[in-house]
Amino acid sequence: MVKVLYIVGWGRSGTTIVDNILNSYPSVFSTGELFYLWRRGLLQKRKCGCGARLAACALWREILDVAYGNRQPDPRTVDEMQKRITRVRHTPSLLSGPLSDEAEEYRRLLTRLYHAIAEVTGAELLVDSSKVPSGAALLPRMRGVEPYLLHMVRDPRAVTHSWMRATPQLDRPKPQLMQQHRPADSTMHWLVWNAFAERLSRAYPNRHRRLRYEDFAAAPKNGIESLLDFTDTQSTTGPFLDESTVRLEPNHTVSGNPSRFRTGEVVLKADDRWRADQPIGPRLAVTALALPMLHRYGYSVSVAA
Repeated sequence: MVKVLYIVGWGRSGTTIVDNILNSYPSVFSTGELFYLWRRGLLQKRKCGCGARLAACALWREILDVAYGNRQPDPRTVDEMQKRITRVRHTPSLLSGPLSDEAEEYRRLLTRLYHAIAEVTGAELLVDSSKVPSGAALLPRMRGVEPYLLHMVRDPRAVTHSWMRATPQLDRPKPQLMQQHRPADSTMHWLVWNAFAERLSRAYPNRHRRLRYEDFAAAPKNGIESLLDFTDTQSTTGPFLDESTVRLEPNHTVSGNPSRFRTGEVVLKADDRWRADQPIGPRLAVTALALPMLHRYGYSVSVAA
């Protein structure tokens, strides 16, 4: 049985740092955003977390060989398949009911991939930080997989502030900036993705948990160790040097925030620059749009810094 913890939620919610810390435990292997293996890793020739091009990474070459042998899927074909069947709005239909022939093919393809990752790495727990709700919808329907769901949430005003900053991409052959989202766009995604994340919990009975970024940042060691307990994963030796200092190990993440390339000793603290730096206009817009779910996740409606 392959044990997989799938992290779901809108981007810039702290998923990458949680992912990287979990990966630094000997019993855990993080795939990063496995959903983007085909498009970003193989088609766009982006870098693995180890710094090599993903297609040239010895570990991922072995994983793909174990998964598919000499009949490896064409990355462009898989990418087009994903675009058709894994749109976020398809999450409910992927959760239950009959799958289309194409969705069934995609499910089998991913099942083989998860099993190969577990076989090659020998990890007790795999962490997939893809965040995409439709990907989480398929996981409980995979044979030989023990699925867990982590729903990560962050104050939408902080999320918007992060999306509006110019952030260099470090995994492309030529330097580019990451996509930016304006307040309304980011907040609508925040609302929709979190709503679908809550709906997903039905498919993960007793195996789903919600974690606010702010709670994690206030007590990182406790937050991470509670996740390992939640997934019944060994944590006898780990990367924490104290309650808020961690030594991040190198990783082989497929995709994710550029911070995935950070290794070594890191002091963890909340990124709350938005409180001082965010203009009042975007803050008011986000607060108004997100109002129905602010209280649900324990966030104040006050726009004061």
